[in-house]
Amino acid sequence: MDQILSEVKHIKRSKSNNKHDYSQPFLERYIQISLINTISHYMTEEEACSTLNSSSSRSSHSWKEFAAKSGEFLRKTRQHALKGVNPGGHYEAIWCRDASYILRDWFLTNQSIDKTLQQIHLIWSHQIIPGEEKIIYGRGSPEMKFLSLVAKTEVQKTFEGALPTTIYRTGFSEVYGQNPDIDSTALMVSTTSWILDMLLKEEGSTQYQSSSTTSSNEVPPTPNYKERDSLVNSTIKQENIDFMVPRMLKAIDYLKKRDTDGDGLLEQNHNEDWMDTALRAGKIVYSQACFLLALNDFTSLLTELRRDGDADSMKNLANKITNAVERKLWSEEDNCYIDIQQSHHIGGPYRTLTQDVSLYLVAISQNFQKNNRLEAYQGKDHQTRNLRKGQEDKSDKGRTPASYNNTNDHKKVMALHTLDTMKKRLWEHKWPLVTEVEMKSTGPWVLKPNFYHNHTFWPWITGIEILARSRFNQLDECNILLSKLASENHPHVHTFYEWINPVTDQGNGAYPFRTGISSVRVAIADILWRMKT
Repeated sequence: MDQILSEVKHIKRSKSNNKHDYSQPFLERYIQISLINTISHYMTEEEACSTLNSSSSRSSHSWKEFAAKSGEFLRKTRQHALKGVNPGGHYEAIWCRDASYILRDWFLTNQSIDKTLQQIHLIWSHQIIPGEEKIIYGRGSPEMKFLSLVAKTEVQKTFEGALPTTIYRTGFSEVYGQNPDIDSTALMVSTTSWILDMLLKEEGSTQYQSSSTTSSNEVPPTPNYKERDSLVNSTIKQENIDFMVPRMLKAIDYLKKRDTDGDGLLEQNHNEDWMDTALRAGKIVYSQACFLLALNDFTSLLTELRRDGDADSMKNLANKITNAVERKLWSEEDNCYIDIQQSHHIGGPYRTLTQDVSLYLVAISQNFQKNNRLEAYQGKDHQTRNLRKGQEDKSDKGRTPASYNNTNDHKKVMALHTLDTMKKRLWEHKWPLVTEVEMKSTGPWVLKPNFYHNHTFWPWITGIEILARSRFNQLDECNILLSKLASENHPHVHTFYEWINPVTDQGNGAYPFRTGISSVRVAIADILWRMKT
């Protein structure tokens, strides 16, 4: 305990003294920063050490096993992650949602910053602007009879500001559904903002912290990029900012328009997200999460740029969507966040739990640290501590979780309930599955059970669940999930497939599937230092 406390204090002193060990690998330093800030925001140093020690005593074998598997996974998947920004296998074009994971992984893995920025610039150069590029759309839409059409200028005007689903090298882009999918645009806003924010913080003060773990005004140190890459000079950074920020503002304007009924939630038609055969339509938790991540990271970048008015607008929008999710997408009956499918939904039961709701838990966990110090200063953090210890405040007796005010404590309770429900309803056949039941109908392809999106295991989405569970200290479950992907000696072959049939254990789809590899790598990077400690 004394040793851990000493390490925590040492790194926190380093933060205040601005002294850095530049010989450390960037990835490990990033993980250290994440841990220390999480500890300092949630609890006192003594509480942190007590928590870590008690966790280790209860399941030290799990921590050691996780660390061993994680280290091997990062080392032996690195070459696959860096081969291209396309998803891999038979996917040769650029899928914007996939690229958001891959490019974040590149940045954390010491890939050339110049190359990373070039790829981001390329993607944003294909933002839909009426008349600039050939756009086809509708191939995944039952409303359009699953037929592709060329989007005329009037149609493109309704798409303006969005990113396409896919960017092809042959001179055109595709919107897969009837409308641009929410996640492709939102996730690229998130990753682009996160990377630019990181570069600016390093340049301005030699300090940086991921927006996933702290506010933009509370930043610990990071190694100088001169140590890991050729210097990206201020001119190049400014050129990218000048190009990308206005485009991201247009993207946010487009996404805001997807709230068609003004209730704070974005609506979508069939197959307008990553699960492009499931025929989901309505108010989808995953899509709200993507938008919230975009708003969180863009707010941090705009704050760093001292564009306070724009930053405040993003914060207000983020609060609006979070409040709407808490009001409308929490199900007391299901004890979790769950989609509200529209009446014309045809893909399965009206309210079906899906694994990707875990992305919403990742999104809300980003904001917990921003408010905790204020609550502690006001003497209000006792409820959080009681909840963490499994105790119940006397004043809360008789109240259902839904009756809590929309506070961090409330969201943490909801998140833990959701994770418990996911484990009960989605972990089957020794695999965590993307849907809890077999879908009644799929399209444009008719999917048999345990095929593609129909009741299967996806490493990509499991990486998101690992990250979500780590944010709520469910590290034993993280170890269980990672065990599906890696042993202490090497990654399992399942890791490299797009999806796995849970009955036959047979890998299928693209191979190697870079999106899944990068998703798991980013999740590991977020939690590995905690395990080592």
